[in-house]
Amino acid sequence: MAESYYDILGVPKTATLNEIKIAFRKLALIYHPDKNPDTKEFFVKILQAYEVLSNPVLREKYDRNFFYSTPHNTQTYTVNKREKKHRWDVAEEEERRRKYYKEYFEKLKKEYEEEQQKYSYQSRSYNEWINWLWAFLICLMLFFVMTITHK
Repeated sequence: MAESYYDILGVPKTATLNEIKIAFRKLALIYHPDKNPDTKEFFVKILQAYEVLSNPVLREKYDRNFFYSTPHNTQTYTVNKREKKHRWDVAEEEERRRKYYKEYFEKLKKEYEEEQQKYSYQSRSYNEWINWLWAFLICLMLFFVMTITHK
């Protein structure tokens, strides 16, 4: 089983930011590559653990991912009591979110295209009417010019 960031830093999962900071500094003093060149890989793990656990957003994502990805975890929750129990993980939630937004934007696109078709028909008929009006005015002007010049 993969070692958690909490195990690497030696802190409980309920550790505060201050406790995490103290644990990191203690381990950094011991395993820093300048003092102990053989422990460079472990120091990188310590640094990664500190970067994730010191950031509240990353820590929440890590806790969610680690909690649902561990094989010994059998805890589930249901959306509805009549439905069978299903273990959700982050990938499934992300997939459901993407599917929802894809359907939503396709619906908006369809509505937009329908509106555009409706308005394009109206604007085309309006433009045709304007063209007929201009043609009529030009013909009328030519008629007056011809009547004036024939006198």
